[in-house]
Amino acid sequence: MPDAVDSRLPARSEAVLGDLLEARAAEAPELPFAVFRDEEWSRARTAAETWSIAAGLRDLGVEPGECVSSWLPNGPAGLLSWFGTNAAGGVYAPLNPAYRGTILEHTLNLAGSKVLLAHAGLVERLEGLNLEHLETVVVVGEGGRVPDRFQTLRWEDIERPGAVRPVLHEPREVWHDMALIYTSGTTGPSKAVRCSYCHHFTYAENLLHPELGAADRFFVCVPLFHASGTTSTYGMLARGGSVAVTAGFDTETYWDDVRKYGVTTAYIITAMVNFLNQQPPSPNDTDNPMRVAYMGPMIEGHATFAERFGIRLWTGYAMTEIPCITRTLAPGDHRSCGTLVDPENYEARVVDTFDREVPKGQIGELIVRHRRPWALNSGYRGMPEATATAWRNGWFHTGDAFIEDEQGNFFFVDRVKDAIRRRGENISSMEVEAEVLAHPAVAEAAAFAVPSPDTQEDEVKVVLRLRPGLTLEPGELIDFLVPRMPYFMVPRYLEVMEELPKTPSLKVEKYKLRRAGVTAATWDRVAAGIVLKREVLPT
Repeated sequence: MPDAVDSRLPARSEAVLGDLLEARAAEAPELPFAVFRDEEWSRARTAAETWSIAAGLRDLGVEPGECVSSWLPNGPAGLLSWFGTNAAGGVYAPLNPAYRGTILEHTLNLAGSKVLLAHAGLVERLEGLNLEHLETVVVVGEGGRVPDRFQTLRWEDIERPGAVRPVLHEPREVWHDMALIYTSGTTGPSKAVRCSYCHHFTYAENLLHPELGAADRFFVCVPLFHASGTTSTYGMLARGGSVAVTAGFDTETYWDDVRKYGVTTAYIITAMVNFLNQQPPSPNDTDNPMRVAYMGPMIEGHATFAERFGIRLWTGYAMTEIPCITRTLAPGDHRSCGTLVDPENYEARVVDTFDREVPKGQIGELIVRHRRPWALNSGYRGMPEATATAWRNGWFHTGDAFIEDEQGNFFFVDRVKDAIRRRGENISSMEVEAEVLAHPAVAEAAAFAVPSPDTQEDEVKVVLRLRPGLTLEPGELIDFLVPRMPYFMVPRYLEVMEELPKTPSLKVEKYKLRRAGVTAATWDRVAAGIVLKREVLPT
């Protein structure tokens, strides 16, 4: 049967990362692509470094379609772990460096990776985990003790200087998986979203500001284990621009870094906005090269923020699972996510629990689909039931409550799903509860979101019931949780109750707990002087 031609799909050279990088390097090898703290890589050097790692991964036996897990901070090795994996034909499966314990075990087993590229400061966390597939750990940096049962190599061992791009027996196509991006579990553990090359191509089309091009540089201080980092980096490669990659967001140095690296655009999530706004005003605030920035979600004072720093803002609505659905380039009402970005191809409906469209102005769940094959997620790896539920009736169910007005503007209302978002991280309430319940004094636990006093996002609160006759100091529970879970998942608020409110079927009525919020009986970790921060790893 001859190959079908579908004009809605991009060509391989436009979407598959290895082909796209090769094309960019051939057309203008000297142009910059990636700027790091201490060095700048041209397109040609980026390609050469990518082929070097790709060849090393092929020598390790990585085959097309296999996952390679990357457990690295942003930096040269972090970027090459992605680009090299894709050029070797593999699927990039990045892990949050904050992962540890059961969530680390779950995500590694879900990917099924035989090879893990890991920072030296993290590898000791592998001890004691039941890892079904992992065989080889490639360590980046000095030191680090890998458990004896794994083959241990150093980053230098897989470099192949001067290598050409590997020739694959099965070339990657636009519908093949490019990455597994982990997102919050809601009624279950974290899920790995299968993102095709076409998925990221559609993201680059829809979410990035339409005027961004070869002269622009994106500030990638957001992590490369999130879609915000992969879509911005991929998008600038697709647009012919460049990226400035730093280890993470730093309030104190943010605008100095914008100037240092010549940044013209960025994603500025709400938590970042609040921290930047809290900095004392300076006469140099507008003295920066940034022209436009994505703010998501918008804050009420977005116009004041834009004026203060001399930038223009745009916003929209997207998820890891679905490229940008709505967008506005001239935000007015901060509550609006804009209108459909591509109404010829995107369809969006606001529906009730039976997928019946609700009248304009009424609240319902946002569901979407796209005319381009493979434009949205390809499901959840290893979770067929979760995939079928999300994609029921041929529409992807976002799990978010929206209102659409008569003019076609979409307004985010709340989360239908039981998820928590803190400092840009999506948190599974189930995973928090599982770790709290592991403490021998805890009989029941319910984790949920409460409004943050510092940002427009959430903080984690846990209400718990203790086992009869036992006591537990809040600080003791925090000490128990810190080595077991990522820092951002550790609850800020704890409250002990004699009984948790339940339905007749004995399900915890979290809506009642949310409604109560932070009470006089709630213990505040931050007020107690226990502040947890992201570990900064050397790059």
